Amino acid sequence: MNGILLSLLLLCTVNFSQCCWKDHDCHDQDCQYGSSCRHRSCRCIECLEDGHCQCSAGQISECRTFHIFGHTSNHCACHDSVTTQQPFVKLECNHQKISVIESIAENLHVEDSRAELCPGTTKHQTSEAFVINKCNSKARSFWSKGEQVKTECSNDEFSPYTPISTFSDQGNMAAFLIDCTKTTDGVVIGLTIAVQTCNDAPMIMNLNETSTPRMSDFYTILQRI
Repeated sequence: MNGILLSLLLLCTVNFSQCCWKDHDCHDQDCQYGSSCRHRSCRCIECLEDGHCQCSAGQISECRTFHIFGHTSNHCACHDSVTTQQPFVKLECNHQKISVIESIAENLHVEDSRAELCPGTTKHQTSEAFVINKCNSKARSFWSKGEQVKTECSNDEFSPYTPISTFSDQGNMAAFLIDCTKTTDGVVIGLTIAVQTCNDAPMIMNLNETSTPRMSDFYTILQRI
């Protein structure tokens, strides 16, 4: 027993400025975040919160608290940041067909605050507002490009009133696909969509490869969940 005590005292003398039995024995320590008693020696507390820990760029800092034999010890831990990408699912709301048709018949803009403002106005009545409102979807910033609509039409894989959109750096249009037009040998030559613009209430529009936008510019919408 005496040998153990002697070893502890020697350890304190060699490695640490103050020996202790309890945390309050260390109140005289000159530490930024306070001190605690560990292994019969006073040691500075490394942190009190995550922000006190200094980690390499790209790492996440974490201040961890341990309780051992009545003593409290805070240590910094650094670990690599892991970005978890939320999955995307296809936005589908063809069950809103009647609601889309009613909006076209009413000839009134559909507004939704989740959509951007029309330029120079206080109205959230962009083409995205029409789709966001009817599908109760998230804002365009949560959308991503799915399958090309022209390809889905060629393969007869589309459902009428599927929400679709362009994905361009120069402005976009969102709409509902109503129908595809094909030649007798199955070549897609046009799309019929339901759409509104900032200037025009919901309406029917026909697209081809010479229209603006072109039919090949449209894709199904994937939404991050």
